[in-house]
Amino acid sequence: MDSLKRELLARRQSLEKAIEKAVDVISAAPEGSLRIDASKGITRFFHMQDEKTKKVYITKDNAEVITKLANKEYAEKVLEKAQKELREIDRYMSMIQCGNADMEYSKLNDTRKNLVAPILLDKDTSISKWNSQPYERSTNHPEHLRFKTRRGEMVRSKSEAFIANTYLDLGIPYRYECALTLKSNVLIHPDFTILDINHRRIMYHEHLGRMDKPEYVAEQMWKLREYQKNGIFIGKNLIVTFESEEYPFDPERFRNEAREIFLE
Repeated sequence: MDSLKRELLARRQSLEKAIEKAVDVISAAPEGSLRIDASKGITRFFHMQDEKTKKVYITKDNAEVITKLANKEYAEKVLEKAQKELREIDRYMSMIQCGNADMEYSKLNDTRKNLVAPILLDKDTSISKWNSQPYERSTNHPEHLRFKTRRGEMVRSKSEAFIANTYLDLGIPYRYECALTLKSNVLIHPDFTILDINHRRIMYHEHLGRMDKPEYVAEQMWKLREYQKNGIFIGKNLIVTFESEEYPFDPERFRNEAREIFLE
């Protein structure tokens, strides 16, 4: 809902600027309208000063009048549509300020919450319910879990710790190495499973931290292919970050990208 509000506010600003520009164009144009007659390959322009006045031919010497009248007619249409859209945006924003459908579940008392299946949830309730759900974590090579995040969980590298801390700092809910069973019954454990609350979707993040190791690369390529078979694609619902000894992980770049993907 927050992202929708931002989009509406941005659209509102664009409409206000368009309305202001349209008014300027209309006020700078002559009275009346433009009529264009085209016959036998010849285009003629006429100035219709009012409905009762006979059309007045506009010569080529008065090309500025033609341009101003054409822009005026276009600006009048833009003005009408923009004002109507602006009224609708204001009406909708006024409605959601008073409480939208997402808030109805959070208004219920605990007894009723236990009785109903939520249809829509507000942002905070969605995050709270997602965070409270238990999940199965990977049990592979626990001896490699050597780095602690600020949330207190153990991860396998400094880069993964930074990624986890970045998600925590930005308020992006995540699970570390949460079990995911694919359609082919293949069980994998994405490095991070992310609740993208602003876009109401689940995303996955794989950090490929040993790209200079051929066996590791082959294993990760298999994993990425399994993702693709199950409709999980890089750039759509899968984030992939890389590093090797020659090309280390760039923390600041990742922070900016995470902010852009999930918050902007």
